Amino acid sequence: MDIPAPSSDEPVLLYAEDDHSTREVVQLMINRRFPGVSVYPADNGRTGLEIFHSVKPDIILADMKMPVMDGIRMAREIRKTDQKVRIIITTANTESSRIIEAIDTGINHYVLKPINQGKLFWALEQCIAEVRLEKQLRQQGEHIRKLSYAVEQSPVSVIITDPSGKVEYINPKFTRLTGYTLEEAAGRGACFFHEDEEWGAEHHPLWETLRGGKEWRGELRCRKKDGTVYWASVSVSPVVDGNGAISHFISFHEDISERKQAEETIKHMAYFDALTGLPNRHLFNELLHQAMAQAQRQNRALAILFLDLDRFKVINDTLGHAVGDQLLQAAAQRLKRCCRRERDTVARRGGDEFIVLLPELVDVQEAVRVAQNIIDAFNKPFILPEHELFVSTCVGISIFPHDGTDAETLIKNADMAMYRAKEFGRNRYHLYTPAMDAHAFERLSLENSLRRALQREEFFLHYQPKVDVRAGRISSVEALVRWKHPEFGMVPPTQFIPLVEETGMITALGEWVLQTACAQNKEWLDQGYPPLRMSVNCSPRQFQQLNLAGTVEQTLADTGLDPSLLELEVTENIMLDHEESTMHSFRRLSELGVGIAIDDFGTGYSSLSAIRRLPIQTLKIDKSFINDINSNQDDAAIAKAIITMAQSLRLDVVAEGVETREQMALLDSYDCNLMQGYYFSRPLPAEELTDLLARRNWAQQSWAHA
Repeated sequence: MDIPAPSSDEPVLLYAEDDHSTREVVQLMINRRFPGVSVYPADNGRTGLEIFHSVKPDIILADMKMPVMDGIRMAREIRKTDQKVRIIITTANTESSRIIEAIDTGINHYVLKPINQGKLFWALEQCIAEVRLEKQLRQQGEHIRKLSYAVEQSPVSVIITDPSGKVEYINPKFTRLTGYTLEEAAGRGACFFHEDEEWGAEHHPLWETLRGGKEWRGELRCRKKDGTVYWASVSVSPVVDGNGAISHFISFHEDISERKQAEETIKHMAYFDALTGLPNRHLFNELLHQAMAQAQRQNRALAILFLDLDRFKVINDTLGHAVGDQLLQAAAQRLKRCCRRERDTVARRGGDEFIVLLPELVDVQEAVRVAQNIIDAFNKPFILPEHELFVSTCVGISIFPHDGTDAETLIKNADMAMYRAKEFGRNRYHLYTPAMDAHAFERLSLENSLRRALQREEFFLHYQPKVDVRAGRISSVEALVRWKHPEFGMVPPTQFIPLVEETGMITALGEWVLQTACAQNKEWLDQGYPPLRMSVNCSPRQFQQLNLAGTVEQTLADTGLDPSLLELEVTENIMLDHEESTMHSFRRLSELGVGIAIDDFGTGYSSLSAIRRLPIQTLKIDKSFINDINSNQDDAAIAKAIITMAQSLRLDVVAEGVETREQMALLDSYDCNLMQGYYFSRPLPAEELTDLLARRNWAQQSWAHA
């Protein structure tokens, strides 16, 4: 490449930018603002590197992202041969890891794109001033005092010392920066204002470098006269006389506190979670690798605890992301209090997932005790600014090296153990066992099978009666979906319904259940049986679809079922969902004449105003309040209060999970005449429920007049 030599002693600038338009505009800006500066353009890092070796520029201005060779790699190659050249990086990439990489390469400044003309000019002025001053001082070392005017006007702090390192001169910029006058600094060691006094020691590498006739560059913590600590970028060069002996040392000193603070902020963002302040996934993985290496050397164990917050998505969706964030912050603080050893690490993996590292374990029981402490801590309510929330958790535990010898396996196994704990209920911990791998494979197989189950007609419905104990009749039935897997047999709803939700199949399955249940109800009507209301469960995701009411209306039209004979059951938390799509579905369904029931009432976060605001006809008392209603006064009081409230609002109320005559009798005494449960009937296939409807004497059983 034929590259002309610079035409003057003015600073020479190499500008590497692959975008032709940007390169031309910025070069024009530089030529106008700094007419004496020679600019050599390059369209990529490799071309820039060739130009650098040819013309030896004083300043490099380079884009971070370029084809062939990017700006960081080019800067790294240049730094191998030249530590003095000033480097400015421009970038549109705000990814903290890339910016940290650029800083570690040794750049002097970075300017974000789109380029701010003022910031670019400021960075160039700093570099140009340093280059010009260094050139002048090197060329005229023997006349250094004659340059006092230029030095005094310099935007960079300058310190000149004698060969022993005693201060002879400081310029006004240094005084403005540190507060020290020339009278106060003269005669003192050049490191008198350094935070680390070891820099002044004769054996320090700084002085060894300078006495060898070489320039020293670095960053130092310094202290101003008033005690303020700041960071400075420092370059120190020896000045030789006509005989080649060192006559002085000259130091250029720039306050970089703001840049260091920005770098620390960027590094913190790269390693810590912005919401909770906990270590993030990246830092946790680094700490885990270090702990595993140490555990292996010392032949000791460590534990990984994996957990998330039960029902967090419901809270986040119904109460809002602000409340969800407050809950995550409170949970993070509670977890830190449970892990008190200095070497323990609590990190946030993302979402509502947290992970704990317990290094240097004496035995596995230590990890079990921490897991139980976490569970106990989460049993206490979270008091937030506007809410009091009860949030449980399950903890999965894996042990190094028994459950894995690499980080990925340990974390995966702890995650798997947590999900096994959830299958047994809330507020539990579970240690990983190899059998869980087979269980996880089965779960994955179920998930894959779900996608074909509808086409293969593997789903079917059972129907459970809701009875009016006063009238002695079936008032309605609830459609319950069942799945018979060709390989695993009957799959419990508790196992496949969450998978249906996670995979997004709930909409298609919900439409099939609605169509099948409405068609069955119409068939019973056509066979001459008394009209029954058919209840169909509806997930919150279905309610958030704008076309839900249209789907229901079309299904009623297709099956010929009267809207008054259809009821949709939704969970209580949907009443806190203020999404317009949800409100739209409620309004349209009410206009159609379709009934709406709130299922599992009493377990969520609803309020009286929400119940009054929405077109609800029925409340179903959650079976958890019915189980011990005859022996637990609190459950009995809650059930009675729900019944009284429903009656005052002119709502129907249904007690779920009635399994004994005593439960039925007590609820009847509370004026709750609508009940559902195994005491009356288990969920039945359509043909068996048809037989039940045909039995005229069934209504005369003892429960009918209890």
